[in-house]
Amino acid sequence: MPSLITSRTGSNTSSSSGSTSRLNNGFSRVNSFKRDWGNDVEEEKTSLKGSSEVIEVLDWSPSPDRVKRKGNLPPLPSIPPQPKFSSSSSSSSKPSFPSSNIPKPSATPSSKPAVASTFYNIPELTPAEKRRKAILEAMSQNTTSSQPLPPSAQKQHESSTITSRSETSTQSTMKGKVNPSEFVSASSQLRGLEKPSVNQELPSLPSLPKRALPWEEEHATSKKAKTRTGSAGRSSGSTLNIKQKVTLSAEQQKVMQLVVAEGKNIFFTGSAGTGKSVLLRELITNLRKKFSSAPDAVAITASTGIAACNIGGVTLHSFGGVGLAIEKADVLVGKLKKNKKAAARWQRTKVLIIDEVSMVEGQMFDKFCKVAQMIRKNPKPWGGIQIVVTGDFFQLPPVTKGNSMPKFCFEADMWNETIHMSVNLSKVFRQKDPRFIDMLNEMRFGKLTPQSNQAFRSLAREVRYDDNIEPTELFPRREDVDRANGTRLNQLNTDGYSYMSTDSGQITDPIQREKLLSNFMAPKFLELKVDAQVMLIKNMDETLVNGSMGRVIGFCHKSFYMTDSTGKWAPDADLEDQDEEERHKRLKLRQTFEDKVASGALKPPPVVRFNVPGGTRDLLVEPDSFKAELPNGETQAARHQLPLILAWAMSIHKSQGQTLDRVKVDLGKVFEKGQAYVALSRATSLEGLQVLGFNPDKVMAHRKVAVWSAQLKDLNV
Repeated sequence: MPSLITSRTGSNTSSSSGSTSRLNNGFSRVNSFKRDWGNDVEEEKTSLKGSSEVIEVLDWSPSPDRVKRKGNLPPLPSIPPQPKFSSSSSSSSKPSFPSSNIPKPSATPSSKPAVASTFYNIPELTPAEKRRKAILEAMSQNTTSSQPLPPSAQKQHESSTITSRSETSTQSTMKGKVNPSEFVSASSQLRGLEKPSVNQELPSLPSLPKRALPWEEEHATSKKAKTRTGSAGRSSGSTLNIKQKVTLSAEQQKVMQLVVAEGKNIFFTGSAGTGKSVLLRELITNLRKKFSSAPDAVAITASTGIAACNIGGVTLHSFGGVGLAIEKADVLVGKLKKNKKAAARWQRTKVLIIDEVSMVEGQMFDKFCKVAQMIRKNPKPWGGIQIVVTGDFFQLPPVTKGNSMPKFCFEADMWNETIHMSVNLSKVFRQKDPRFIDMLNEMRFGKLTPQSNQAFRSLAREVRYDDNIEPTELFPRREDVDRANGTRLNQLNTDGYSYMSTDSGQITDPIQREKLLSNFMAPKFLELKVDAQVMLIKNMDETLVNGSMGRVIGFCHKSFYMTDSTGKWAPDADLEDQDEEERHKRLKLRQTFEDKVASGALKPPPVVRFNVPGGTRDLLVEPDSFKAELPNGETQAARHQLPLILAWAMSIHKSQGQTLDRVKVDLGKVFEKGQAYVALSRATSLEGLQVLGFNPDKVMAHRKVAVWSAQLKDLNV
């Protein structure tokens, strides 16, 4: 994401120049061929104490070509205690001096050549001296007292590394010219000698602002850029995808121990909302840390493309490299040996994760297990690969041909030999209402009580909301979803833009790649208008997560996007508090962007007002990347698109794993076992759920799943 470019205003430049002027004036310089850098810090610590005392101000000495020897220094004229500084608002400002009591050097022929006492013709510091001065200033902030250090003292510290001979010569020269009743020798002060009584008070000096070091300036600029872009908690780009803080329950931690620490083959399941997806992501993170020396040791797969994209993996068939796997295992191994990449992938894999296992047929489970044994030449289940399987068999079943009964994975011949323990997660996070949780559990097993039947029928009422965010309607078919969203979008008479994705990947076959890309939540073509209802499909931070609902409130270029103190989008904030010249520049820049938009060369990203706990939050939504990757990091397919979808309607299939605060379902259109349970369990509460066409006959569950689930282990016992 391009960084925001900020320009320095005239006031900033002049202030910096004025500060430099104050630091350069009134300093003494003694040329030396020998510099002991090691003593600087030590001398500073001892000399900076008592910096509020009166200090002598010395002029610059001539350059080395005029002073031939270290000890050949002329007498220095005495100068009033301290100059009073004029305003630093002008870069050419000079310190103003008192007009009286300025001793003049003797003009007798016998006098040594006087040192130029002017403060105005000081040669500019070299870059090395500037850097050293900045470091000394930064160090002095931590070592000095709260009293600001006069510039002359700072320069005296820089001169404190001269040789002892030249220091002695300088001190003897100064004693003849300085009135001890009015001044304190700077060198004496640095050596910690007893200070004489002071008759004249030191004029008050303005506090010198600490100059930011180069790395501090860069950090400050970065912070300004973040404030300006108004990312509302998101660092630009997914780039700045912020990791959410995750706290696992006791039973989830036990699963983590079994998988990561003990290396067990585990199947974990649970009702909707028990944190299966959260636990799976944590398992992936910790397994990758465990096998950090072999990045492709952990293979992440799922039964469907949508599920695979949600966890950053690929389908089980893509990982296996055996196509549709219709042939027998020995034939598949023969094909696999010709595919060197896929064969090597099987050899390097140490852990294989399979998500949404409920949609994997038992025969396919056995076939892949046999392939792994043969290609790895290991008789252990899956050739010795650790297997981690998750899913809910009460949800969508495997797809079968015709009306034949599906064979679930737990019915596979190698299931019991492969899986060491089957765990049931019981703690529900999505729903808080115990009555709603009980109703969903009854629906999951296909046995509703009369009270639950009556409660579901009462949910046919229309739910009204005050924030214009309507419930998402779930449909079993994608065609119904596209039609519902298109109708609602066409009803809006507001400005809008369309966004086409940028697709890429290693798969060259266009048909196969399009099939894989269709599994992404991000659409190939997205049309948005002001007031369009959208859903975020990527986690941004702790409050903006996958499933957050919002409404488009406008379109804005990143350069002009700013928010007020409450986090609300302020469209004209970049024009406020600007002088006429800067305002004119910004208006001209805006016009340039508008011309590009009018020509179709540029499209501004949308600004969305999301509903978050406790209120709303505005976000400039920029394009993000969605990938399907193999364990070795090879990207099979990738899509660059806005992480948004229209959210008036959504398919039940794509809603798996989603948490929705407002849901509307017509059960009259449900045709598959488990669909009603999947749809209704997306809701977080009864208050945000509307159910049309409720019929107890639509609440269907496979009997053999209910019987088998009774043997699942509860880790809380």
